Amino acid sequence: MLKKYVKKVIISLLLFAIFTINAGANTKYGRLTGVNWFGLETGSFTFHGLWNRDYRSVVQQIADLGFNCIRIPWCNAMFDNAAVGNQINEYGVDAYTGEVGMNLDLEGLSPVEILDKVIDEAAKYDISIILDNHSRTNDGYSAETLWYTAAYSESRWINDWVKLAGRYKNKSNVVGADLNNEPHGNTGNGQKPPATWGYQESGYGDTDWKAAAERCGAAVLNANPNLLIIVEGVEEYKGTGYWWGGNLMGVKDSPITSIPGGALVYSAHEYGSSVFNQTWFSASNFPSNMPAIWDKFFYFIEKENIAPLFFGEFGITGTAAANSSSTDYRWFKAFMDYAGSNCSWTFWSFNPNSGDTGGLLEDDWVSVNMNKYNLLKPYLASGSVPNPTPVPTTPPAVTTAPTTPPTETPVTTQVPGQTGDVNNSDSIDIVDALLIAQYYVGLNPQNFDLSAADTNCDGNIDIVDALLVAQYYVDLITAFC
Repeated sequence: MLKKYVKKVIISLLLFAIFTINAGANTKYGRLTGVNWFGLETGSFTFHGLWNRDYRSVVQQIADLGFNCIRIPWCNAMFDNAAVGNQINEYGVDAYTGEVGMNLDLEGLSPVEILDKVIDEAAKYDISIILDNHSRTNDGYSAETLWYTAAYSESRWINDWVKLAGRYKNKSNVVGADLNNEPHGNTGNGQKPPATWGYQESGYGDTDWKAAAERCGAAVLNANPNLLIIVEGVEEYKGTGYWWGGNLMGVKDSPITSIPGGALVYSAHEYGSSVFNQTWFSASNFPSNMPAIWDKFFYFIEKENIAPLFFGEFGITGTAAANSSSTDYRWFKAFMDYAGSNCSWTFWSFNPNSGDTGGLLEDDWVSVNMNKYNLLKPYLASGSVPNPTPVPTTPPAVTTAPTTPPTETPVTTQVPGQTGDVNNSDSIDIVDALLIAQYYVGLNPQNFDLSAADTNCDGNIDIVDALLVAQYYVDLITAFC
């Protein structure tokens, strides 16, 4: 009788802790930690890298590395009649999986049909998709400061969003609509017209990005109420500037109220000195000065529980990631320590061909830059153990592929501990169960031995593993697996 009572108490406490943790899991879909895979917003009108890789193996590699989300940039021009996906290779052997024949089912597909294929493949790995409207015209992200242009009206922008929202209404892994990438422009020497938040800048037509986001968000939710409506900041708010899309100061004075709380997510972009050498990077107290700056421009949203906060873009060069004394390494580490475990994020980028930062992949499109990955890995929110597929060391010759065979992707391993003892305390108790529960919902507990957490040996770390530890603790079971 006592054992049954103890069982009920322990499991009740565990479930209470889990539900309490989930309340702060960042979005209604939990904490999303992923990568950007770009290309649909460019003149290729398809995902970059398909000249060298099969799209299925790219998705598999993203999943194998422990990411649970892909942010996919797209442009409105991909719906135009002249838009055709190109630079897609169908020959040779994929350098990651070793499979013969690549992208064979993409032949003749439109850009949005190619997007369909990637979304469906991602669903097989429980990878969530965030759609990012990166620009109106292809490759137009830098020049376009607002959500509309002379060629693409606001109504076209909203209608295209509604079209995509309806198309993926029954795709449960399509979870987010990032309405407009990096609204920017300022009243000084920068680009015009300037995007504003909660007010109009005289002389430039409609500049109120906040109001436009509310109009678009309402239409998107009407077409697909399942989506997160992700609203980025601006560059300048009432004369104070920050990164493009990273300035959310206006939320203090004029928060979005027309989008339901469970659907609204604010988003900021954050970069290091390699993108632009901002003054704060040379401050005498850098990087200790950064938390106050982040609080000022966006992190107050997280601290005050106004809404979930998502970092759609942040990145670091390979050179900086390899040098722990570099400015950008110190910035990146400080940023991830401050926000990486609490918020959702997608690293820029998986592609190696980003002009600003390069990517998580090396130029061969298969080897992982382990310096970057090791900076991200401690902050992953994933229910499964990262399990990279070994890259073939001597793949057959591939048409258009690099002549030098890609190197095997290194995997960081732990020395296995006693199953269930995830804090390596030499005992298995309720603390271990709670730590597994915390890991499951993305809180990344400290001193957590991942190798000891899979108590039912199914390859996943989930709530079942936590409950088994609780049962073990009260002697309801005597062994795992």
